[in-house]
Amino acid sequence: MTPRRALGFTLPEAMLAALVLSVLAMLALPMLSEMVMTHRVRSASFELLSTLNYARSEAIKRNDTITVAATGPGWESGWRVTEPGGSVVKLQPQLTAGLRITGPGTVVYERDGRLPQTGASALFSVQVEPPRAGVEGRCVRIDLTGRVNSRKGAC
Repeated sequence: MTPRRALGFTLPEAMLAALVLSVLAMLALPMLSEMVMTHRVRSASFELLSTLNYARSEAIKRNDTITVAATGPGWESGWRVTEPGGSVVKLQPQLTAGLRITGPGTVVYERDGRLPQTGASALFSVQVEPPRAGVEGRCVRIDLTGRVNSRKGAC
């Protein structure tokens, strides 16, 4: 009769596999954190971009001025889109913690979809707070025609 062979792992083999797995996890954790923060910056900049595009299209559609303003001390605390009477058309709640958005106090779109001053443009900088190496900010820019675009990097 042949001896029966044992199936499975021995305790030293299982401990070695757990050690290797934990070392790999420790190496991947900082990169995962950078990826999450980069995604937050990108999401916040695209939320702002879509709201500004919405405000521009509402100004053209309604043939009236539309204002976009921060709801708190900074843009990261959220923003609102209002019509001239003051009624809120759209409200953006506060963004996740760890972001800082700097830009003008308010953005006003005229009935033609442009900013009020001739040749005016506006810049918004979306960054992580506090700054982290490996996490690049984004710049949201309203150009001369009132169009909004977003790109990587500082403004």
